[in-house]
Order: sequence, then C-alpha cells, then structure tokens
Amino acid sequence: MLFRTPDLTAADLRTLEEIEEMRHDLRHYLRPTVRWRGMLRRNCTARAIAGSNTIEGYAATVDDIEALMAGEEPLETGDTARKELDGFQRAMTCIQGLADAGEDFRYDLGLLNGLHFMIQEHHPEKRPGRLRKGPVHITDPDDNAVFDYTGPHQDEVPELMAELVTWLNEGDLDAPVHVLRPWPT
Repeated sequence: MLFRTPDLTAADLRTLEEIEEMRHDLRHYLRPTVRWRGMLRRNCTARAIAGSNTIEGYAATVDDIEALMAGEEPLETGDTARKELDGFQRAMTCIQGLADAGEDFRYDLGLLNGLHFMIQEHHPEKRPGRLRKGPVHITDPDDNAVFDYTGPHQDEVPELMAELVTWLNEGDLDAPVHVLRPWPT
C-alpha cells in the first residue's frame, strides 16, 4: 500500500500520553469564547492559505488573506496572487463546511477533483478538476530547469488516486491524529 501510518515506538506512545495529559490539564484555560473561536478559525484558515500558496510561489500576508476573506481589498497582494488565494479559500470553505458531515461522509475522486477545480479554475491550461494527462515537476526555486521532484507518470495517476481515496476512507482511522498521515512505504 502506498500510504500507511508509521509504527509507533514506546517513546512515541509516551509522548502521545504526555500530550493528552497536557490537553486534559489545560482544557479549562484553552476553552475559547464564541467570538474568539471565529477569529481563531479565520486566522488559522488565513495562515493555512498563506502557507499553501507560498509553496506554489504566491506570497501574501496573513492580513491580506484575512481582508480577502472578509470581502475587502488586500493592501499588498497583486491580481495573480489574489486569484490563487480566492480559489484556495473557496476550497477551504468547502472543506470546513464538510467538517461536520458525520459518518455519512465519504471521500471520492469527484470531491478531490472539485476541490482542484476551485483552486485552479483560473488556469484552464492545467485542466482544473481533471486528472493530469502529462508530466508534472516541482522545480528548484533558484533554477526552473532543475527538477527537485518529478511526479509519477500520468498513466499511474488514476490508480494512485483510487488508492488515496481508499486510504482516506479506510486507512488508519483509529490512529492518533498527531501521527495520522500518508506515509510512503
């Protein structure tokens, strides 16, 4: 299987127990008010958007992203980066809306393609919402001719996506959230 959660060592298990003890001890101090919860959620979402878009080469401040989320004009973000941020925000809003879907929720390729469309619809040449039909590379930030990573061949993508969907729905669902992640085997 392509994805699996790593086996936990005794030290890992002790660390998880310590984290749970700290959460228990701090729960009364960390309980936010309703107002704080909204501000915290907005700020965390803005930080997630900023981090993800920085990976893609689009820089924006957390303040500008929060302004965009509130429907205001950002101070420092250009039009190209704004389109990237708008798309990512739509996808994040969709995900947050599904967060309480409960046991009836299932991942599927349609959902992942829909999220991809939301993020990339302003790049029609990238075939938003569809599996890629060609190669993909991540280039060195200092030299676009140097490939730091080359994705799997496009013929492998449908099978890999099916495996990812299966893992999201069935794999390691009882693993501690602190260690639950796809792990290449």
